[in-house]
Amino acid sequence: MKIWSTLLFSIFLMINLSAQNTIIVGTYTNSGKCSSGGIYIFDFDENTYKYNLKFHTENVVNPSFVSLSPDKKFLFSVNENGVESAVSSFSIEESDGRLIKKDERKTLGEDPAFLISDDQNVISANYSGGSINVFKRYVDGKLSEVFQNIKFEGVGVDPKRQEKSHIHQVQFSPDHQYVLATDLGLDKIYVFKYHKTGDPVLEQVGEYNAKKGSGPRHLAFAQSGKLVYLVQELSGDVSVLSFEEGKIRLIQEETLLSRKVRFHFRAADIHLSNNEKFVYVTNRDEADDITVFKRRKNGTIKKIQQIKTVGRNPRNFTISPNNKLVLIANQDTNRINIFTRNLKNGMLSATGKSIPVCSPANVIFYEKGK
Repeated sequence: MKIWSTLLFSIFLMINLSAQNTIIVGTYTNSGKCSSGGIYIFDFDENTYKYNLKFHTENVVNPSFVSLSPDKKFLFSVNENGVESAVSSFSIEESDGRLIKKDERKTLGEDPAFLISDDQNVISANYSGGSINVFKRYVDGKLSEVFQNIKFEGVGVDPKRQEKSHIHQVQFSPDHQYVLATDLGLDKIYVFKYHKTGDPVLEQVGEYNAKKGSGPRHLAFAQSGKLVYLVQELSGDVSVLSFEEGKIRLIQEETLLSRKVRFHFRAADIHLSNNEKFVYVTNRDEADDITVFKRRKNGTIKKIQQIKTVGRNPRNFTISPNNKLVLIANQDTNRINIFTRNLKNGMLSATGKSIPVCSPANVIFYEKGK
């Protein structure tokens, strides 16, 4: 009996320990309606939704997108600040959750909106600058000056939003052989061969022309690397694309909009569930919702749910490590709202719980030791 009691207690302890996690939040520091120091780190319990602020930076300007290095030792952030824009690097102190700033380097292009990294390079997408920058990453987390700068020229069909190139995202292919970049301004996806230690690091080998005026924003790869899911900010479309040997082809296009639209919207972020059975997409402005698509065996998608995010301006979002929660950064209501996720049917439900943060734009989970 004593052995069984000990075993049950051990199982209970393991379950509760596994629920303890850490989230990292990137914010805007220039909202004017609240005060943010930049990057926030919380302890978070996936079972109870309880949170505890462990640390926040001071005077880090507009780290609206943050990204962990693959080894989880460093955190990189954009500093979205017009002509003074930069990227920053921090080391992560696991013992107390602090960030220690290692470096800051100016971008050659305004308002970086996204970045990725590996053990050699940090690559930023500069939205207002219409450019991509490559920085060399050193073992101590410091960065070089811009090692490679790629700038795009042209105009799109929307004179207000597509007056020039707007690079919104860069993303590695799962095999790490390619980097894809979305251009909201010119309705394109650029395809680069990735030469990790080469000069140049990025070699353009192709491009995909999206529908005119659609505004490609974010994309997510399937784990196979053969399918890409693209959300287009201006049209509210979600595209299923094939990707093979650097070539992109349209397979399917669905809409986030359930009726003839007479309101303002801006589609935002997209992610696949861990088992790749579902695709989730946020939409902002008067939509302020998240849409759930069921993914068929052939990779095409079917809309199954659209639910309000219970907050204004849902930016990026993340699925929890236990796959049971979705955390959505609602920038204009200064909250990260927590939704439960049904593991079988993929549906979301509002919990009524949230984490208060000034002007959150990006939220990620940090799993220690993984």
